[in-house]
Amino acid sequence: LKASARRARATCPSSRSGPVMTRTKTSKPPPAARGAGRSHTLWTHALTAVLAAAAAAAASRHLSTAALASTHRLAASRSPVNESERLQTEDAPRYAEHLGSYSEYIIIGAGPGGMQLGAFMEDGGVDYRIVERGSRVGTFWETYPRHDQLISLNKRYTSRPREEFDEFNLRHDWNSLLPAAAAAAGVGGRSTGARGARGGGGASPRFTDFSSRMFPAREEYLAYLRAYHRFHRLKVQFEWEVARVSRRRIGDHEGFALQSSAGRFLTCKYLIVATALGRPYVPDMEGIELADGYESVDVREEAYKDQRVLVLGLGNAAFEAAGRAQATAGYVHMIGRSHGGLKQSYFTHYVGDLRAVNNGLLDTFFLKSLDTIDVDTDLEGRNCSLARRVSPGGKPEIDFGCGGGHNPSYREGYDRVIRCLGWVFEDRLFEDAVKPTLNRDLGLLGGKYPALTESYESVNVKNLYFAGTLSHAHDYKRSAGGFVHGFRYTARALYRLLRLSQGVRWEGQRELGSTAARSVALALQRRFQSSSGLYQMFGELCDAVLVRDASATYMEEVPLRFIAHSAFPTSLRLLLTLHMDYGNKGHNGRGDLSFATREVGRAHYSQFLHPILRAYEPSAESGLPSLVSEFHIIEDLLTTWDVDALHLKPLEEWISRVYEGDYTSQEERLTARFKEYEANLTREERRAGAKKVDPYFGAFTFPAVKGAM
Repeated sequence: LKASARRARATCPSSRSGPVMTRTKTSKPPPAARGAGRSHTLWTHALTAVLAAAAAAAASRHLSTAALASTHRLAASRSPVNESERLQTEDAPRYAEHLGSYSEYIIIGAGPGGMQLGAFMEDGGVDYRIVERGSRVGTFWETYPRHDQLISLNKRYTSRPREEFDEFNLRHDWNSLLPAAAAAAGVGGRSTGARGARGGGGASPRFTDFSSRMFPAREEYLAYLRAYHRFHRLKVQFEWEVARVSRRRIGDHEGFALQSSAGRFLTCKYLIVATALGRPYVPDMEGIELADGYESVDVREEAYKDQRVLVLGLGNAAFEAAGRAQATAGYVHMIGRSHGGLKQSYFTHYVGDLRAVNNGLLDTFFLKSLDTIDVDTDLEGRNCSLARRVSPGGKPEIDFGCGGGHNPSYREGYDRVIRCLGWVFEDRLFEDAVKPTLNRDLGLLGGKYPALTESYESVNVKNLYFAGTLSHAHDYKRSAGGFVHGFRYTARALYRLLRLSQGVRWEGQRELGSTAARSVALALQRRFQSSSGLYQMFGELCDAVLVRDASATYMEEVPLRFIAHSAFPTSLRLLLTLHMDYGNKGHNGRGDLSFATREVGRAHYSQFLHPILRAYEPSAESGLPSLVSEFHIIEDLLTTWDVDALHLKPLEEWISRVYEGDYTSQEERLTARFKEYEANLTREERRAGAKKVDPYFGAFTFPAVKGAM
């Protein structure tokens, strides 16, 4: 494989290889890296091996379907049948017991993020292991969410059979991890390639088979994670809590040494941190020790009987705790960390904001049933404090105040205060030489997350990567990368990027049979009709079509920012990308449930999630892709985009215009049509006003003009 990788690199670039997107050595690092101070050479391989000669790619045994099947048969043959059956029935089988003290890749955390990446590595024959502090996978889920109910959708039915619409159905299954074989197989079609990862041993487990609830229970998800672990035979080293991470040189490679809390050591070339945000955020607030933390709060309803309860926080965890107390408490008051902190997901389209399943306390607040939500008090900005006191009746209680004064709304005091103020990244285990810079150090949104390059690598620590929730650094408050239904796709992108850096072509690409506008449009339509990765990681992942004079290569689910920082090959005629996103106003930010437009000629006004196409040519100054045209497909209530006149034909026409060098925008075409109608108004129409209906652009209204001649 190493020889194949070297041969692939040796042939790049070449006219036989097709277009090769190579990071230019002179390109500037992103602002995050420039501001970090301890910058290193950023991702230099870019898409080097992506379009290496098709023959070389096909010859690579790593990419061969037959070789994959052979690998699985070999793996299955290593253990007698009875041993395999025994491992499948164990609650936490030990597939990593035979490993020594070194692995090329070490993943910290056997939660869904680490397991998803591990499944791809196991399927690809990569030298890896996952270290987990607990005795079973999913240790985090043994405790959280504290009140047992997940807020991720478990939509089991979509009126479309799984066998044919598996990929589409994943859009609405927010809990399942992807089958490992999907990293290399099933590209371009409706199916994710759910079979085959175990050499004919059936389909990868799907969470929809583990729970019938729309919002499932924590225990059900634990059972699913353990089944996924067994099915994919993931190499998890249990009861290995990482206490220290330091730099360790491995040959000429800047690797890592890991020390466990028990004093054991491991080394690796590449380290991927896939833990949760593991440490509760505790503000520097006088008396905060009087509050019960979300991580240890009593979850029994009877514990709050007739009590006055104050909840610090306005996120989902806070409303989860408030909802449990609400059933028996005298009343519940809620206060946010910062002014205006209450954000509801059906306004913002961000799944991490307050979800409707948790917002029952909003009802009792707005309908004036004693419960209160305070979005004006700023806990961190107004010097707030908690203090013990005794009520006039002799009852011990907790006083809450801000800025040295007392808000009369809180004059009665509280029996219990609950702290639910979020989580922060646990970076204390890293020695200074490998301590990752955080977004807050660079003034970026999502300050608690590690600052990442476009390839999910730390901006200041070479060969340190992040997966799972921690990869949310790029799309915090924008997309779904902090949640299973989002980071399962960024984990796949990370795996492909890591393999790409070692000379293996992008696992998720194919050659199109033609560069004709209709052929390219059909390939794009098939993806935006069904793709779950583009649908969930909107604004972050894109498909790319690399168009040459006589051929085109289709690549699936590439990070948008990775494309933006990759050099434009001279053999490439045009670069097209497809991603999905909401409109600029996102339902006007007011929860407006109506569609913004129903006219195909005004598709760029769409506010609901819809496909967006972009065309790039090389920048004369930098050689990087330069945006020359953008095209929106009209929003679709059914999200299938299968009406030719509305979805396929307009796309085909746009590609044809771009091929001809016509980059006129949709707004410019709309304006030109308006002016054409305006120029042809009769004198009477100008005087009385008129309305013209265009079959493509919709209605144009012309107000009456006094004194028009």
